[in-house]
Amino acid sequence: MLLRRIMFFFIGQFILTLGCSLIIKASLGASPWEALAIGQSQLWNLTIGTCAVINGVLVILINSLILKKKPEILSVLTIFLTGSLIDFWLLIGLKNFAPQNLIVQIMVVLTGIMILGIGVSIYLQAKFPANPMDRLMQVIHERFGFSLRIAKLIAESFALTLAFFFDGAIGMATVLVAFTTGYFIQFFYPKFEFLFYNTRQVLFKNEFTLFFVKLRSKKNTPLKT
Repeated sequence: MLLRRIMFFFIGQFILTLGCSLIIKASLGASPWEALAIGQSQLWNLTIGTCAVINGVLVILINSLILKKKPEILSVLTIFLTGSLIDFWLLIGLKNFAPQNLIVQIMVVLTGIMILGIGVSIYLQAKFPANPMDRLMQVIHERFGFSLRIAKLIAESFALTLAFFFDGAIGMATVLVAFTTGYFIQFFYPKFEFLFYNTRQVLFKNEFTLFFVKLRSKKNTPLKT
């Protein structure tokens, strides 16, 4: 089970940061939290990932106040990984990726949003300390009883307000992310939750299916004379 949790955690982080980076690279704005980090990056001359880590530490304190509990210190490790992977994608993995055509840019944004939602839905299954920004969504969901979609919208709106004051990269993509990411998480989360708790059964089922397909193909193979 621990190995499965670690696998889901790292794969989810890798995927969600790819989604965030694709949205940024489309140059039509960025998701609210990344828009905030971009504005801070330009103001403070730091990488976007570094600013994301700083914001994450502050959100950990906000989550603690809402839940009236001690800060979830281990979340710092998660946001550090997230920030590092965002810098990896922007500075290395997608360094030369710069879509120019508006239609292509919009397609990249929509693809990034879907990938982001998938990544969040995967890594949350691990039940490791969540990225503080995603944890804020869960905190609002747990504390006030809102659906994940509405909780995500509230959290993103908060980030969007801060991004506005920091002159962040607010644009078409920012609005799309704020209003649609929650739908993707709401859609994919239960599917990956089922996969997480039934991984072994799914693997065995696929193995048995493959075995019987091969067996059947052998039976149907005509004998050579």
